[in-house]
This record gives sequence, C-alpha cells and structure tokens, in this order.
Amino acid sequence: MVKNIFMIGLVAFFLMDCYKDAPSIHDGELTLELYVKYENDLIAGVPVFLMTSEYNLPMLVDTTDENGQVVFEKIPYAIYETNINTEVIVPSFLNPEAWDTIMVTGSSSVEPVEGRTFTDTVFTIASGTAPGIKINEIYSAGPPNNFFYFYDQYFELYNSSQDTLYLDGMIFCRMGAFLANVTYIFQFPGEPLGGTQDYPIYPGEFKVLASDAFNHKDEIFSGSASIDLSQADFEFKNSAMLNDPDNPDVPNLENLEVGFRLDFLVGLTGDCVLIADGSDVDYTDGIDIESVIDCVEWSATPEHVKEIEDALDRGIGGIGQSKYSGTSLERIAAGFDTNNSSIDFVIIPEPTIGYQHE
Repeated sequence: MVKNIFMIGLVAFFLMDCYKDAPSIHDGELTLELYVKYENDLIAGVPVFLMTSEYNLPMLVDTTDENGQVVFEKIPYAIYETNINTEVIVPSFLNPEAWDTIMVTGSSSVEPVEGRTFTDTVFTIASGTAPGIKINEIYSAGPPNNFFYFYDQYFELYNSSQDTLYLDGMIFCRMGAFLANVTYIFQFPGEPLGGTQDYPIYPGEFKVLASDAFNHKDEIFSGSASIDLSQADFEFKNSAMLNDPDNPDVPNLENLEVGFRLDFLVGLTGDCVLIADGSDVDYTDGIDIESVIDCVEWSATPEHVKEIEDALDRGIGGIGQSKYSGTSLERIAAGFDTNNSSIDFVIIPEPTIGYQHE
C-alpha cells in the first residue's frame, strides 16, 4: 500500500510540475463533499487524493469518516481529479461474520456546476480489475446427454482494454486449494513478457481455448446437442497423453507438468482456473500472485468451501448450475470484472462461442 501511495504522489508531483505556470489567484471558494463506495457500500478510513491542473496548488489528501464521507473546504473553484488506491476491510461475501482485507482503486473527475458546495460519489473497484485480458466464459457442464460426454469444454478470453495484448508464453492453470496447488498447467506458444508477439488479442476481441478443437456434434447422438469447436483459436494438447486429439490447424497450449498424462478438463459444475503472464512456470511451489492476470472460481453448490485467495476472486460463480445441461457460465457483460464471480458471472442457457459474437 505504501508503494502505491508513493507512486500516486510521485505522479501528482510531476503533474503539478507540468502546471507550474498555472495561475495562483482563483475565482471563489468551493466546498467539495465526496462519498466513497465499494460494491454499493460506503467505506470509511479511505485516503482520498485531490488535485487540479487549473491552479498552482499542491495535491490535497483527506480520509473518509465513519459515513464514508470526506469534505474539502475552502478550496479554489475548479475541476478536480480524485484518486483512491488503498486497503479496505469489508464483510466477507461467504461469511457475513468474517472480514476480508482487499485493495481497492478508484478515480473520477469532479466538475462543479452551480453553487459553492458540490457533492459527488467516487465508486471504487477491487484492485486488479482494470481493463485487460479476462476469462469471459466457461463452458464446462457438458451438453444434454445420458452417456457422460463432456469433452466439448472450452474457455473464452476477452480483451477489455484499448490496447493490443499478446498471449505468447502465458499460462492457463486449473487450481486446487489456493495458489500453492496447481493441478494443471498449460502454456501458450511463444515467449512471455514480450519475448515474442505472434499471438495478439486485439481490443474487444474474443479468443476460444478448446479442450479439443473439433466438431463435437459428431460425437453426440442428437447431433445439435453439442458444439462445433473446430474453429477454436487454441487447443489444449498434452504430448504425454496417448490419443489426445490434435487439430493441426489450431495452435496448441502445451502441458508443462512432468509426468502428467491428461487433457485439460475441469469439473462439470465447479472448479477454479486462472491465466497468468508466464513469468512463473515453476508449478511445484504454486503461482506467484503478482503474475496472475485473471482468476475465476465457480461451483453449483451453495455450500461450496471457497478455495482460491480472496485477492484473486472474492466470490463463487455458477451457483445452481446443473451438469449435462448445456448451460454455460458467462460474465454479465464482456470484460465486466469486480473481482467477485458471484456478481460478475451468470448462467446462460447455451454457450456463446467467441467467434459467434462477431
């Protein structure tokens, strides 16, 4: 937290330096009342940074009171930028009698309209929910059938940012209890962290990762019950597994775990997966939390005991989903992310494979 606050202050210093020629005489005074919210709850004890480029003024900071309010009095009448980046303690989603400590961030532009007192609300989100690569859909329940077919599983990625990002060398993992327990680890082709840039994901683009990239309708007696994944963008491949289907036209995510001889498949109605930047591929001691890009935990059972760290996902999606139902788990809007899968995801009647959005 200290590092984050220092960086905000450092940025503010350079911003103020850029505006060193701004006028120091201002027109009137303003009282600014700000309320800070996280997931619809007002939060107390949050430092709020306030700055303006209209006058040669230092950055201001004050802390919200027990009502989640902070008041800046007798400040120049101007347009202000607010910034929040701090730890807060909030009730646990799974246990109302327990508490979670999380990082939240938020910013807004405050532009007074009339009068000398202005009230506004700053909404914060959990840290790590900034735009970028998101796990947007998880289709794992299996199609309607009575012969236990569920090999048409896929995971959909979405780039919610305005930048072209690269999947080269990233890893996709199935997790056990907490980050220390990696049960599957598969890697995208290429070198991570800019080593190569052969596999872009453009702003607003979807990418589909198929367990097996072929037309699964051919495997289901009713034909239309399953889905066609022959056009998937990537396919999980374990070279140590005998007879693992491999579509030669689809790039592979390769298994990294020594001695592991299974394909990438997850629980039909509950599991946990993550995508990480590939800087840590030593699965024997877990995955470094700093390398995780997105993580989703889901379960059909309300009594499910949460496993992944709250810093990665505070909730559980998929409550009530049935196996072999043909349903899928999808974000309520592409890229929508509050770091709480209980809020972010909904069960949809059938999968919407990435390229079908286009």
